[in-house]
Amino acid sequence: MSIFLSSGEASGDHYAASVAKALRKLGYEGDIWGMGGKEPREAGVRVEWPGEELQLLGIAEVLSSVPSLFRLLNEMADRIMQKEPHSVVIADSPDFNIRLVEKIRAKGYKGRVFYISPPTVWAWRSSRVKKIAAVVDECFPLFRFEHEFLLKNGCSSYWTGHPMTEEFSNKEAIAANLPESLRHDKKLVAFLPGSRGVEIKNLLPLMEKVASELKEKGWHPVFSIAPGLNEKKRMMMKEQLENNNFDIYTGQGRDLLAVSCCSVAASGTVAVEAMMLCNYMVVAYRLSPFSAFMAKCLVKTKYYTIPNILLDMELFPELMQEEATEENILREAFKWLNGDEETKKCISQKMELARGMLGETGVYESWAVRIMGEA
Repeated sequence: MSIFLSSGEASGDHYAASVAKALRKLGYEGDIWGMGGKEPREAGVRVEWPGEELQLLGIAEVLSSVPSLFRLLNEMADRIMQKEPHSVVIADSPDFNIRLVEKIRAKGYKGRVFYISPPTVWAWRSSRVKKIAAVVDECFPLFRFEHEFLLKNGCSSYWTGHPMTEEFSNKEAIAANLPESLRHDKKLVAFLPGSRGVEIKNLLPLMEKVASELKEKGWHPVFSIAPGLNEKKRMMMKEQLENNNFDIYTGQGRDLLAVSCCSVAASGTVAVEAMMLCNYMVVAYRLSPFSAFMAKCLVKTKYYTIPNILLDMELFPELMQEEATEENILREAFKWLNGDEETKKCISQKMELARGMLGETGVYESWAVRIMGEA
């Protein structure tokens, strides 16, 4: 008996690795195998396909990789059918993972399929709800509003809380991962340009300009190089930043968020991490012109960033596309860095309110129980 896991992005890798650990903790002794990156490997998942192959972003970028993705899909589907795992668990990467599950269902796979962090069908491309309902036995969304949307639209869904309620319960323990010099740096500003190659390409030059300006004004910018980034891109990013005399951190981005004065980051899971650690974040995002046009036509939400969606207000400034400029990012960062204590207290209270919306602890073990079929 085995359990197959498929993740291709940094956040999906983290969920897959944490589920693998929870399965072992609960006594599962079978093979845990599939596709993933560094974190699943370190958690003991037998990785047959490197998840770094799916570090893509945006419609235009994905379309350019279609031939290689289809080859990968076919190879993985054939292997799943040969090994007949007890359960298939997919995490994030909907454009790939939904196709993978559709393919194995068409080939006759009868086992249970679970979807960790299903796509944001509540925000755009809601037609995917029917696809998910047809091939996935149970979704594990991260937020209550996602859970309610899935149930309302015919998807089986299970939710008790967000994994971060447990993982971020001890801010001091997270900060302890940093070297002493960074842990007590009162001028540290964290820069997190993303975990996908295209994100970094679009945002890193802009963030370097912002960081240079902050450096001139006495702040200490430190850039996070995402651990899940493939080795070639990691080395290119490291070389570029070091050549431009910027300090880097290669551990988890959350470590920097735990101690920094504020942060500048790509939109995504990192914004929720910042909220959990009471770290004020300026969110920036740039897509290719075609991807941006499609997103503008299809996305139905007022806000892009989860903390803002939870509160239905702009807790963290969102600077998208043409608004993501050096001047705008600096303006929003200085609103916090040079802001009065009463304003900071008000924003911190709103972050606390949003954190209270994330439910209970023990999420990974509850997922693992259901994956093993003991619920």
